[in-house]
Amino acid sequence: MTPKLAVCWIWGSAFCYTKSLGSMLKLRRPHDVDVDFFQGEGWGPARRHIDACEQALAWGADWLLILGADQQYEPDLLCRLMARVAEGCEVVAAMVPTRGYLGKEAMRPFQPMAWRLKRQNGTGITPLAWGPDSREIVKREDGDLQRIDFCGSGVLLFHRDHLLALKRPWFFETIDPETQIRTASMDTKFTFRLRTEAHAQVWLDTTIRVTHGNVFWVDDSYQHRFADWATPGIGPADICQFPHDQRAG
Repeated sequence: MTPKLAVCWIWGSAFCYTKSLGSMLKLRRPHDVDVDFFQGEGWGPARRHIDACEQALAWGADWLLILGADQQYEPDLLCRLMARVAEGCEVVAAMVPTRGYLGKEAMRPFQPMAWRLKRQNGTGITPLAWGPDSREIVKREDGDLQRIDFCGSGVLLFHRDHLLALKRPWFFETIDPETQIRTASMDTKFTFRLRTEAHAQVWLDTTIRVTHGNVFWVDDSYQHRFADWATPGIGPADICQFPHDQRAG
């Protein structure tokens, strides 16, 4: 039977990033794989992930791929991910640039993120070891394909059996009952559960490049922060225009 790949794009608003959807429309289908797309909707990120996964299972998906609707993808993304599956990878993920800065992490602003837990005596993993001192940030230069323990779900491919091996809810929000502040951790905890509950090895393909969209306010300091954009070819083509650029105006 032809394997089924469900692309679960997570977005609850009627207004989506057009460049993100444009890049999804250009995704090439892997050979001999049936592909369909499912939009995840709901009140929060966890519910939207669950909704998309439920639709994918109802369709009969063998493989589920979570994609964010605020990111842009290279056209060969699906082919490259399924090629990793053919190589024997159980779960495949990609690093996505963080949208901002996490002060508790030893990171740079907008740095692509994925993590490994530090091993005790060189072996094993500690399920409760979530503190900054217990984990290390994965770096691209350490290899094209690396074992990891958790990352976000911006690009995350897994088998239906991995999902069904998890106790429901598959995704859940962490909310402080007193302040009602939500901690953005439902996706990293999900990937960690794939590792510890579904007993699937999570692999990170560091060769996959993804851009992450955002809207932010520009102040006087930006003329100094992004001075390199004055060099043709460095800054984004949609907002950097030069005299030879016929699209200007």
